[in-house]
Amino acid sequence: MKEFMVFIRNEGNPITDLSPEQQQAHVQKVGAYIKRLAEAGKMKAAQPLEMEGVLVAQKNGGFVDGPFNETKEVISGYYHLVADSLKEAIQMAKEDPRFEDGEWRLEVRPIMKVDGIN
Repeated sequence: MKEFMVFIRNEGNPITDLSPEQQQAHVQKVGAYIKRLAEAGKMKAAQPLEMEGVLVAQKNGGFVDGPFNETKEVISGYYHLVADSLKEAIQMAKEDPRFEDGEWRLEVRPIMKVDGIN
């Protein structure tokens, strides 16, 4: 089995365009999706991220930090998945019900295993 990080990307918060009832239904659908994958042993973790944050970068020998996004897109959460292949991880990401409720992008990345780290 391989491990994958799925970064949930979006501009703003797409569920704010939904009615309160639709927002509740969205939360329940996504929660059921996460629970199903966790119970199947396919999801190790999932969490939303706060919308605020700082990008730390090195420039000209010194560190700079700030909200340097060149786009309005942010990473608003993540899934840590376990799958047999990238193809399977992509299929799991495509099943995320959040796609039913607005403009979302999920970036699926294999986790590189390096000896001596965890």
